[in-house]
Amino acid sequence: MKKKHATVRFRVCTLSAAIAFAALPAHAQENDSLSMEQRMQRLEQRQAEYERELAQRDARIRELEDQLATKPTAPPENAPFAASPPAPAPVIATPPPTPSAPTTATPDFTPAVAGSDEANESPFGLFAPGKGFTVAKTDWGELQLSLFTYLRYLNQEGLDDTYIDHFGDVKNVDIRNDFQVNKVFLYTKGWFLDPRFTYNFYVWSSATALGTDTNTLVAGSLGYKFDDALSIGGGVSALPSTRSLDGQFPFWHRVDARLIADEFMRGSFTQGVWANGRIAEGLDYKVMLGNNLSAFGVAAAQLDDKFDTWAASLIWMPTTGEFGPRANFGDYEYHEDLATLFSVHFTSSTEDKQSQATSEAPENTQIRLSDGATLFTPDLLAPGVTIDQLDYRMLALSAGLKYRGFYLEGEAYRRWLDDFRANGALPVDELTDDGFQLKASMMAVPDTLQVFVNGSKIWGEYGDPWDAGVGFNWWPFKKRGFRINGELVFINDSPVGAYSLPYPVGANGWLFVTSAEVAF
Repeated sequence: MKKKHATVRFRVCTLSAAIAFAALPAHAQENDSLSMEQRMQRLEQRQAEYERELAQRDARIRELEDQLATKPTAPPENAPFAASPPAPAPVIATPPPTPSAPTTATPDFTPAVAGSDEANESPFGLFAPGKGFTVAKTDWGELQLSLFTYLRYLNQEGLDDTYIDHFGDVKNVDIRNDFQVNKVFLYTKGWFLDPRFTYNFYVWSSATALGTDTNTLVAGSLGYKFDDALSIGGGVSALPSTRSLDGQFPFWHRVDARLIADEFMRGSFTQGVWANGRIAEGLDYKVMLGNNLSAFGVAAAQLDDKFDTWAASLIWMPTTGEFGPRANFGDYEYHEDLATLFSVHFTSSTEDKQSQATSEAPENTQIRLSDGATLFTPDLLAPGVTIDQLDYRMLALSAGLKYRGFYLEGEAYRRWLDDFRANGALPVDELTDDGFQLKASMMAVPDTLQVFVNGSKIWGEYGDPWDAGVGFNWWPFKKRGFRINGELVFINDSPVGAYSLPYPVGANGWLFVTSAEVAF
């Protein structure tokens, strides 16, 4: 190639010189009065033009040489950076055959979203929202890495210092005003040996629980997808008991926090097995059989011997067959056609106080009265009487719509607690609580600014708490992955709360919370 380049350059130079000398007599005939100095200046100008043309040809030759030598592959459109060359195939064994129609779907319930970034397979080394970065991709498997974390400022100075429960007891509220890197989730997910055999494992840490036994959690699941209609999985997963447990996280209005009615009624995360899939276009389901309502902080030895915790969900999206990525809250995607969603969830479980063998203190904090009291607390409903076991059932119904940045969704709940097994007589045979929540938002500036309002209320046996808030989400890079969130909230006698949540049990008054969230 270098020899060819030199030959081309020699021929161009020879041609340039010949043209220059041939022009001498012609110019002499045109104007004999020109001096020798003027003639030389014209010849130098022409020679400069030939040299510029030669330099351009040289640059083009070098460009062609580079292309022939490297033969690069153009990166996919909109890719943040070019893909790295694929790793060589392992030589220790023949890699397994790759089945047709590969999928990287995790066993967690995520309603399919036609045309979304999450429905596309990520090229090696590239980024897809909700799937993270693909850090390894070979014939043996795929590894994706995702992160969720946020810095939160919480001001609860507007809350009352104490509250009075339904039985007249005065209890203190731990008022907070602090910054916290509140949570860190590190996810690894993908497939191994067969694209239908998937895994999803993560490390979870809560900064507000530093110094406690539950500060860090390592959990995950395995799954196998037969087809779009059926995937099975096992491990730790969310019980599909309300809309917020269908896999939308972290695509919520608030950062990592629910309204109090949802928090009060819902199940949580537990260990078990499940099946999920798509029955027909726009109709998805999940059914799960688990150990209990919540596995957090509960050892295997604390579980009862009744393997009867189960939950089921059915989600119908009739108009467009989708409701945004993960059927999320809000219309960041700015639907041009009206998208609608209807869902039904039902959960049933036999629950006990799950106390340690050497302690009477209950660790089951998932089931509370509407005044915030944990139902397994000794002497709660009658002096000297403690509930050891009960049956929990909960029904949730929701309906929502999205259109051109506008979003509206409501969810109604009913919870039944009955069949109490206690060490004495109780004044009640059944407790029934109802609840409702409403969420609305609009994209004030597409891809950049969202404003939202929300509220919920509980009609309970021991109080009627409620909450309401107004807030915003700002995406400074005009992309999902980083946002600034802020919300002003009023709560009336919250029956739920935790250090990781912006509100404590018994919260009454105003609070403000703002967060900077990173999620990919």
